[in-house]
Amino acid sequence: MSSGGDVRGILLDLDGTIADSIDFFYGLACEMLEAASCAAPERSAVLDAIANGHVPHERFLPADFPEREAFLERIFREHWPTWIQRYGSETEPLEGAVEVIRALEERGLRLALVTSSSGPLPFLDRWGIRASFGAIIGRDDVRRIKPDPEGLLIALERLVLEPGEVLNVGDTPLDVRAGIAAGVETVGVLTGAGTEAQLRDAGAREILPSLAELPDFLDRSFSGNGSETCATPPSARRFTRS
Repeated sequence: MSSGGDVRGILLDLDGTIADSIDFFYGLACEMLEAASCAAPERSAVLDAIANGHVPHERFLPADFPEREAFLERIFREHWPTWIQRYGSETEPLEGAVEVIRALEERGLRLALVTSSSGPLPFLDRWGIRASFGAIIGRDDVRRIKPDPEGLLIALERLVLEPGEVLNVGDTPLDVRAGIAAGVETVGVLTGAGTEAQLRDAGAREILPSLAELPDFLDRSFSGNGSETCATPPSARRFTRS
């Protein structure tokens, strides 16, 4: 997609892009390692694991941990339902994210949520944005999660859009690599697990401080949408940092 062209849809990642959930996942990693009587990992190390597609316990639980697989199976059996419930009830949106989603919807853009998270995502209803998405693709809807492009390709099919008509937005190199594999240009945001260097090295077209800057980025870069579609509503501008 070239500057000045039309953008008809946006594919959005969830955790670290819309949802302020990265510290929740760091806390889960700490809980698991505490149950194993292991030292808590550094937050930056857990974020790096998430950004590169590694389940934190796979990196930080020692390979020679006694009966390692049985321990992990027990932990997940006993705690997974509670973790899913807590994820749904404790997760809040990143600042300005809900307002931006509503602003994008007001522009007439078709939106899809593509996430590697599981479960019903009840916070989407609590935030009032579930109906904003023409497609919601989660871990349970695909055989292979990001960086595989399967979820993005399903979203494109459901939105009835071509790769060149959309932008993909996410916070990790996995999001960028999935976008490239799907033929979709990707914008990175710095509110999640990925660093600016990681996103740039993965091939992000642009890197924004947060989703709040996306409307202004669209205004600057894709004038082909027309003045009515591209105009940023005041409600979105208040959440855009200069």
